[in-house]
Amino acid sequence: MFAARYFGEDTSIMVKKEIETMLQVTNLQVAYKQGRQSVSVLDNLSFGLRQGEILALLGESGSGKSTIAKAVTGLLPPSAHIGGGTMHIGSTLRVDMAVGKGRGKGRGIQWERIRGRGVAMLFQDAQQALNPVLKIGAHFRESLLFHRLASPDEVVPISIRLLSLLGFTDGERILECYPFQLSGGMCQRVCLALALCLKPSVLIADEPTSALDTVSQKEVLDLLKRTQKELGLTVLLITHDIAVANAVSDRVIVLNKGAIEEEGDTRTVFSKPRAAYTRQLLSSRSQIAKPSRERESAHSREPLLEITGLEKTFDGKKRVLHDVNLTLNRKEILGILGGSGSGKSTLARCITGLESPEGGHVIYRGTDICRLRGKGKRGLCKHIQMVFQDARASLNAGRTAMQLVQEPLQYMHIGNKEERETLASFYLHEVGITGDLLKRRPPQLSTGQCQRIAIARALVLRPEVLICDEAVSALDMSVQAQILALLQRLHKQFGFSILMISHDIRVLRSFCHHIAVMNNGSFSEVKRASALLHESKQSYTQLLLKCAGDMEEGLY
Repeated sequence: MFAARYFGEDTSIMVKKEIETMLQVTNLQVAYKQGRQSVSVLDNLSFGLRQGEILALLGESGSGKSTIAKAVTGLLPPSAHIGGGTMHIGSTLRVDMAVGKGRGKGRGIQWERIRGRGVAMLFQDAQQALNPVLKIGAHFRESLLFHRLASPDEVVPISIRLLSLLGFTDGERILECYPFQLSGGMCQRVCLALALCLKPSVLIADEPTSALDTVSQKEVLDLLKRTQKELGLTVLLITHDIAVANAVSDRVIVLNKGAIEEEGDTRTVFSKPRAAYTRQLLSSRSQIAKPSRERESAHSREPLLEITGLEKTFDGKKRVLHDVNLTLNRKEILGILGGSGSGKSTLARCITGLESPEGGHVIYRGTDICRLRGKGKRGLCKHIQMVFQDARASLNAGRTAMQLVQEPLQYMHIGNKEERETLASFYLHEVGITGDLLKRRPPQLSTGQCQRIAIARALVLRPEVLICDEAVSALDMSVQAQILALLQRLHKQFGFSILMISHDIRVLRSFCHHIAVMNNGSFSEVKRASALLHESKQSYTQLLLKCAGDMEEGLY
């Protein structure tokens, strides 16, 4: 029997007659423990996923989307408690989720036998999902051999073929890389390949395109759609991006604070939304999508940060930056647009001194950052701050939100205890972290909430240059609009310059004075944000604009 072969003698799983749905979750109850208190996240949530369809779970950060995915795969943290609920997998298995962790002999579900071929998971934080001490090839070998889907000799050919389907032209090199040697978008595509190599019955994709540029987004979503059609794959797509849900899903469930606000056919829900909350989400996205207007606060023509002839390679082989030249003026908001792996994040790390280039200069107020050492580099922190792409990985998991935002102040010996607490509280409030969230640690927070804390931590020193590396890519539409409005207000108030790195053309067009387009480690053009759409003649820029337009089609 299927149940015995995959799960052994597990008393919490019972054979059931055929059902119409591939995945059915009924009356799921999940709460998180916070000290002596228990905070409910999901209360009697029920939904079904039909065989061969793509169902999108759409909602803001903190609405419970990722909690659902982790509950279904048995990956909830120790602080989580499942109060009740059942799950049907396929046509034969019934799982009592309240005993999913298992206490006592024979009670626990053997999740390692469910995960992979039964239910595969594509995580939101791709870099954290990969083992940092194992090469990418070792990840494929481990998965394929554990599930007995390939012989040792077949692992490499299968891996390279899957990587090529996801846009990698150098699969052999990727297999020899460690996760930290790849960009966030590249890691996301690797994780998708790892999930698909097991040919799962149900694929749970938790924000699979949040770290990808528009071209890669379209490629991944097209691949998901094609795989779903050709293999009859059933997909639960978790996303905060309305355009992503609109592009590939058959049905959509709109989730708000652990409850279902609206459910139905995707086109119907987005064209004629019944719930006020759904209308609010659509309004937030259209607000960000508006073309940029000339900014009220004109920026200065005085250069603040000058980059000339910058060169960077990894391992002496892979050239990441080549002859990069760029100028950031005082009070300017400059956007950097490019695909994943184009060198955007590496450039940001060179500017902050986290990477040492092989050639060129990064001049800040007459000082070459590349030559700074010791106290000189430490002093730079007060003037140039960065919000990293992977917010959760940049935060100390053992510290609360209040403690995390006070870290830069303590590091720079600014203020006493009371003054640091006051400053931290102000900036956390500005980014929407209040109440009991102030005492929570990163594992107890959503990815979007972690991103907001990272932004507050960068702003607390009132830097002259703020580098935002995909600072809003993991946030839902309404919070994106709030954060961009916050940055605009603080930019006008304090007059700092912003280097906004993003793959999202909507964000850059609505937020920046100028946009520099990066491709293969160098800049192909720099244009006014309001003119990029109409004046660019570069083929790569045109490709980015076309893919962005295709994603938006049918929403407005």
